[in-house]
Amino acid sequence: MQITPLGINSNTELTGNNTYESARTAAESAKFADVLKDLQSKATAKAEDAEAVKRDKDLRKACEGFEAMFLSMMYRQMRATVPKNELFGESNALKIFQDMRDDELMKNVAAGGGIGIADMMYKQLKPQVEKQSQNVIK
Repeated sequence: MQITPLGINSNTELTGNNTYESARTAAESAKFADVLKDLQSKATAKAEDAEAVKRDKDLRKACEGFEAMFLSMMYRQMRATVPKNELFGESNALKIFQDMRDDELMKNVAAGGGIGIADMMYKQLKPQVEKQSQNVIK
């Protein structure tokens, strides 16, 4: 003689709990779908945040690059007003070295805050870049 649990017949099919099991399965799948949607939305939000941070850094870098270029041009013009030293003369190598040194100096000045051109450009361009990126996302 074999003893079978209540609610299960000899064919191992559900008898009285059929609606309960189907409701439980539907609830679990709905819960899983909600969790999956939540995780997908969080992943999308994090990806958008990462893109926004990257755009922000790129904009800041471009503004600092423009300020460095502007300061470098201004510095060259200021150097051109200084009388040349005719006693020792100037070689092409010295001119190239001075230009390269001046460019690097002005890059460092711009990265350290400069004269404020990069900050003004950044503040002015940031809303336009954000608006453009929102249009692209939609």
